[in-house]
Order: sequence, then structure tokens, then C-alpha cells
Amino acid sequence: MAFSLFGNSKPKPAGEYVIGVSSGMFSMAKPEEKISLIDLSQKGFYSALKGANFTQIDIERSTEFISPDLESKMAKLRKDLNIEIGFHGLCGAMGSKGIFLDSAIEDDYLRTHESLVKDLKRSGGLNAKYYLQHASETTPYGWLGKDFQPSSIVDIWGRRFHDFLNENPSLIDWAIKEDTVFEIVGGTREGRYKEVVENTRRAVEDKLILYKNLSEEEKNTEIVREVANVKRELRGRLLSFSSSSNLTYGPERVAYYITAKWMSDKKDPIWCGVVGDKTFEEVKGDTKQWVPAVSLKYIWGHLNPVKLEDPKPILDKYNIDFVIETAMVGAGMEEEYRLTNPKHFVVLCKHAGTKHCRAAIDFEHILGAGIDPLKNCINEMNSDGGKYVGVLHVGWPTPVEPAHVPIPLGSEQQEWLYTWMLALRKKGFDERENKYIIFERGGGVGGDPVDQSTLALRKIIEYLKMDVSVEDLPPEFYGIEEKDLRMQDAEIMEHAFDPIKGLITTPEGKHGFLSKAALEKGKSKEWETEKYR
Repeated sequence: MAFSLFGNSKPKPAGEYVIGVSSGMFSMAKPEEKISLIDLSQKGFYSALKGANFTQIDIERSTEFISPDLESKMAKLRKDLNIEIGFHGLCGAMGSKGIFLDSAIEDDYLRTHESLVKDLKRSGGLNAKYYLQHASETTPYGWLGKDFQPSSIVDIWGRRFHDFLNENPSLIDWAIKEDTVFEIVGGTREGRYKEVVENTRRAVEDKLILYKNLSEEEKNTEIVREVANVKRELRGRLLSFSSSSNLTYGPERVAYYITAKWMSDKKDPIWCGVVGDKTFEEVKGDTKQWVPAVSLKYIWGHLNPVKLEDPKPILDKYNIDFVIETAMVGAGMEEEYRLTNPKHFVVLCKHAGTKHCRAAIDFEHILGAGIDPLKNCINEMNSDGGKYVGVLHVGWPTPVEPAHVPIPLGSEQQEWLYTWMLALRKKGFDERENKYIIFERGGGVGGDPVDQSTLALRKIIEYLKMDVSVEDLPPEFYGIEEKDLRMQDAEIMEHAFDPIKGLITTPEGKHGFLSKAALEKGKSKEWETEKYR
């Protein structure tokens, strides 16, 4: 047993809550601010001006990583100013046109994987603590029937989908009977699978009526043979579907639908973590239940590739975390995106095959996606779910995005954030490792884009570490000091009888001993400013 002269002390946590601010973007900055965001090193310096020493640098173009003399500039920030960095990767909100982690379209998958590997290497080389990407910016599953897409779909590892089907032949026989698959692969003009088989059977029966010399057994044999030919043709269509690049409506649905069945049958841990013990047959009519599981599995495939470059050694080499975050959802499809809930991100982190996969919670983004941070997210995580959350994006919590409005010190918004973060702390969001709490700045609402946010976050962290309940938060949490309260009490007492002035018959005393002396000496103004000191 270890002995301490000071008694049994609690082991010091290995990490800390790190407050940071996002750099902002050159393309969206005010004209007078653009020069300060002209390259990554300039962006990295931004936190030094805002009471923090961690900057989440917003990447607008992947080519920002090749700015002249960048490595030495970034090293100087770290060495001379003690500024650490993380990166927010390309996303639609910053003008990106093609980073789709959960896409089953071959071109999207391969381009995304190449970009991910390249930017992880570049971020790690600059000693970033994490590289963050939006989990899903693809067209919502329910909207795919409206979109033309190439039929060259891939499996979770980025291989053409027919390779996956050849390895799992039982899926072929199952898939051609499913209306969702058949409508895309078989063609809607031919009807549904059952109708095609039944029409084939009737056509053969009508033809065989002319052959009166055939026995019933021979007729039945001919019917079975023709139906088998039709089934064989449909299997062939499904297998050849992904080997062509024809445009059709929503072929991604084929990949997602069949992958969901495969995950369900093999009781994949990601399926079980998202859907539970229900089979695909039980939930296939409710896409919001199972689509997130398949979306996660495609992201999992990028971390566990078969033939493409494996990013896990890069994460290990640079000790950098790969973080996924809820995307900023589009208006009109707020609750339709494939993958938005951080409680699902945690499932991926547990089964990613690397300790360097982490979830981010952006309270503004999840509110915008129709997710209640406490009820639908944190409370529904497993008891250790907070352990896998590495980054928080905080600001004035609102579903009206992109707001990125500062957090006023002493506001109800500060209290909301504390409530959610305390609940998350109880699920493991603690200092066993560094946790990054980032205020993501906007353009500013009439002033400083950060304003009092870092002060409000410091107050949150101070009381978070003490596990103070929301009901027991003292006035100091809201930035109110004891002397302020005493001054306020004195002010109240001094003016307590103001409402009845002129209503009493005894002479009213306006001044005490000290104030009367000050008045007689012509120092009444000075007395007003100093009377409470």
C-alpha cells in the first residue's frame, strides 16, 4: 500500500479540460480581419488574442497545408506562445464539394479516403491534437429516389459491390426479392419481383396450352425451368449493377439496404450498438433506426480498409485523434440526414479498431438536427459514453444555424451548457485525457465574435471539476462577486423608502453623517462614486 505524508490523496488526472476558440475563415472574415486569417499560422495565432492557448484551425482548402515555411511558423507558435492546435477539416459549410465519409458511390468513397489520409498526415506533421470531419454530408437516404447517381456502388471497404455480393451469395437471393432493391436493379417498368415471377409463370402456362401432348409433369418442369431462368437473369442484373457506371435514381439505396441486412444477420457490433437486438426485417420500414448504423459502418470501412491505405498507423505515429461531428444540416431536411446523433458516434469509437477515434458534440448542430442534447443524446449514451467524446463545440445554443453567437457571462445559455456538460461528465467526459471545449466563432453579432465566451467557459469548467449540481451553483458561477452583492444590498436599503417619499409628516433625512459632510464641502459627486467602497 502506498503511503503519503499528506494522507491518501486522489491521483491527479492525466488530462484536462482545454478551452479553445476556432480561427474563423478568410473567405468569410470582415475585410479588416482577412489579413489575420491569410494562412494556417495566422489562423493558429487567433486564440492568443482571445484568452486561450488552443486554436481549432478551420481548413478552407486542403492546399492551405502547403503554404510557404508553414512548419517552422507553426513550431514557433507552439514553442514561443504555447499555442496548441486542432484542425476542422473540409466541409460543405466552408465550400467543400466532396468529402463524403458515408457515401457508397465509388468516386465519392475513393476521393474521400484519399483526402482523409492526406490531411491526417499533414495535420499530424504539424503536431495537431485532432483532425475533425463532419460525419455525414451526403444526400439523406430518404431523398435518394430524387437524385441521379452513378450505379458504380461500393461496399464498406470501397470495393465494387458485386465483389461483396459474390462473397455473400445468400444476400443475392434475398435482395432480388426485395422491392427496394428490385425497383432500382430490375427496373420499375417490370413491376415488382413477385409480379415478374408470376407473369413469367402465366406466360409459360399460356404457351403450353398449345402443346396438348405434354403431360402435367412435363408442363410443370418447363414452368420451373423458365421461372429459374428469370431468377438467374435478375441475379445477373444485380451482380452486374455495380460494374457499370450508368446513371439511375438512388443506387446508393441498394448498397445501404443490402449492407443493413448483412450487418443484422451477422450481429455486427455497430448494428447492435445502434439498432439493438432487432433484426433488419423488424426495422426496415423505419429508416431512421437502421440507416445510421450503415452510415457508421462505411466510416468504419475508411478506418479499416482492405486494399486502400490504412489511416490507423498515421494516427498512431502522430498521436492524433480522428474526430467526427454532426454536420450543419440543410433547411427543409433538418431531421433527415443519415447520421447526426453523437450517441451513435460513440458506438463507432468503441469498435473503430483504434484508440484514436473520438466523437464531437456540437450543441448548435444537434439542436439544428432536431436532437435534444440531454434527452435524445447524452442520457441515451451508455454509462461510459462520455469517455469517447473528445471535443465539444459550444456557443449560444440555438437551432438557427450557423449562429455561432458568443456566450454571455452569467446568462441562461451558460447555465444550459453547464447542465449538458455536467450530465456528460457523469458519463465519463472527465480529465482522464484531454477534452477540448471549443467556442466556434462566427462573424460577431455587433462586436467581438468571441466576446465573453472564454470567461463563461472558465466558470463552467471551474464548477464542473467540483461536480456542483445546477441547483447549487453559487452567484460566482454567473460572474457575480460577493462585493457586488453587498453593494447591491446597500443600494436597495438606501432606496427602500423611495415609493413613500412625501407621504410622511416627519422631516425626511436625505443624508447620513458622512454624506452630509461631503455635501457641505461640495463633494457630492465624489461621494456618489465612492460611497460603497
